[in-house]
Amino acid sequence: MPTEHHEVSFAGATTGQADLVATVTTSSTSELYTYLSERIGGLDGVQTVETALTLRHVKQLTYEPNR
Repeated sequence: MPTEHHEVSFAGATTGQADLVATVTTSSTSELYTYLSERIGGLDGVQTVETALTLRHVKQLTYEPNR
């Protein structure tokens, strides 16, 4: 994602119904709504957006370089 979308920590192209999946971090649900409705909704080509909120962080995979 371009640097002007600082809320996005991950974005990837996908197969299936969605063309793109992204992880977005905001301070509140109202901030998320503003980001989605104004910034993402204003992009050319965006037809629909589906959200799923993370209720609890269970596991984080991290990269460990070869030792």
